[in-house]
Amino acid sequence: MRSNVDLVLRRARPGDRSQVAGLLSRAHWRHFHLDWRDPLDVLSQEPNLLAYHGDRLVAHFASPPDPDRTAWIRSFCVDASQAPLAVWRPLWAEAAAACLALQVGRVASLLSGEWMRPLLIEAGFRKSNAVIFFEWRGSAPDLPPSTLGQVRPLRQTDLPAVAGVDERAFAPLWRNSLESLSAAMSQAIVATGVEADGRLVAYQLTTASPFGAHLARLAVDPAFQRKGLATGLVVDLIHHLGRRGFDSVTLNTQADNLRSQDLYRGLGFRETGQRYPVFETALSVPEGTALSVPEGTALSVPEGHPGGDRASSRPRTPEGHPGGDPEDGVPQGTALSVPEGTSPASEAG
Repeated sequence: MRSNVDLVLRRARPGDRSQVAGLLSRAHWRHFHLDWRDPLDVLSQEPNLLAYHGDRLVAHFASPPDPDRTAWIRSFCVDASQAPLAVWRPLWAEAAAACLALQVGRVASLLSGEWMRPLLIEAGFRKSNAVIFFEWRGSAPDLPPSTLGQVRPLRQTDLPAVAGVDERAFAPLWRNSLESLSAAMSQAIVATGVEADGRLVAYQLTTASPFGAHLARLAVDPAFQRKGLATGLVVDLIHHLGRRGFDSVTLNTQADNLRSQDLYRGLGFRETGQRYPVFETALSVPEGTALSVPEGTALSVPEGHPGGDRASSRPRTPEGHPGGDPEDGVPQGTALSVPEGTSPASEAG
């Protein structure tokens, strides 16, 4: 593998879709966030960067905030001709500055493969959590008696209320924007909610793929948790899926969300062993340091070149920086094996 730091960076544009699609399909090193939005559909959202070696597109990096002030690394893909760390350094330096200009204070990433670990560690990311997967198979549990509200299908007009429940139910890092939830609902094969006191207080969105059915999102308004609403939604979902010929359903939740895990185990879900560590870093501007990508400032593109400014800034490796937990990683070269339309969070109540 050839390492080369002579790269030209520029911001991605919607018109780059075909070129970026080609890179994403051929890239040797690929990281994608788990949710419902295709990296190609957010090329206009910053930070979204391309790296060129000569005239060849060799890397794509995207970490646009969603919702505001919170960002996940959604895409980092590198051509086989490049060493990931050499490409990561200039891209992360520009992306971090762009995030700061957008007032993003924290960036997170799933560990999609062991090749990502040294990159994240050098950049100051620390392991903070993990996404763990569960699967249900077997006989559908009995429907619980309804004590508060009735399960009903969701409508597009419910989206603002769905986003409100999501915001109240999840910590900032795990929330989804209205746009992401709209994408999720458009892909859902079953989307249901519960009303109480005249308003939506709980919902679930389930998608399907060649892997089967996947409970992609479940949330209950904190004021209505511990009232059996999550149980009712999940059991109703299992019955609905059974009528459609599904004999299993998967889901995921955070490793530290013990309440959700207790709920799922109580309904017969079992851990699959699939787990993706979560790494986070807090962004800050050292005193007297100017942002390398001021808000509203475009990276210049040399005339006649598909790329742009040569990256000059390089983050330093913190002295004595600890590594991660090796038992939580994914073997190098292992692709994420998750249902399409997966979101790394579920909140029960």
